[in-house]
Amino acid sequence: MSLFGALALLRRHFVAVLLILVIAAGVEYTFKHSAPAYAEVGTLVFIPPASGAHPNAYSAVGGSILEAAGTLAVSAMSPREQQEVLRGGGNAAYDVELLNSYNLEYPDYSNAYLMVSTASTDPVAVHRTYALVTHLLTSQFQAQQGAFGATPNNRVEIVMAGDSGPLVQQGSSKRALIGLFILTIVAVFAAASFLDRHPVRLPWTGRRTGGARMPADRAIPE
Repeated sequence: MSLFGALALLRRHFVAVLLILVIAAGVEYTFKHSAPAYAEVGTLVFIPPASGAHPNAYSAVGGSILEAAGTLAVSAMSPREQQEVLRGGGNAAYDVELLNSYNLEYPDYSNAYLMVSTASTDPVAVHRTYALVTHLLTSQFQAQQGAFGATPNNRVEIVMAGDSGPLVQQGSSKRALIGLFILTIVAVFAAASFLDRHPVRLPWTGRRTGGARMPADRAIPE
């Protein structure tokens, strides 16, 4: 379709095009005036004990610490644990999962690292939820080791590495606006093309929109 043909198509369906542009402008206004999103991300590293006098069940076998970390991640995302975090005042969304070292088809969970992340429009809620979740993970793991009879000097330690603190997500609104612009263009031409193929009678004019105009009836010569 040529440029003039596209302009003619949009002109024939000016009302539909205008309606789509008004809706897109409303969505853009909401994006620009919505509160920015904040996130906090950190990594919990599981360090085995140095002493071997009293073996720890979690470090006696090579993959035990990794399995324990994975179990903690699943437990932290359960409805019961989420309710516990919420009761403690952690009202931001959070996620706990094993660090994936391979981001292609097959995941690689070869290290006992837990990625903890929280997100909200309130930076205070982000940090509060992050602190609650990390404290919950640490306390639960220490309690499990105590239940196995591991002495304090033979327990696996959890160390926080790379806590980002609450950070505003700068690029999210720009990506949303670019996506909205592309979707608006697609919606405008899709609606105009549809109305061109399926004319709709406007109730307030009695005329049809779209489609080619039929020539006026001509008198048949005798």
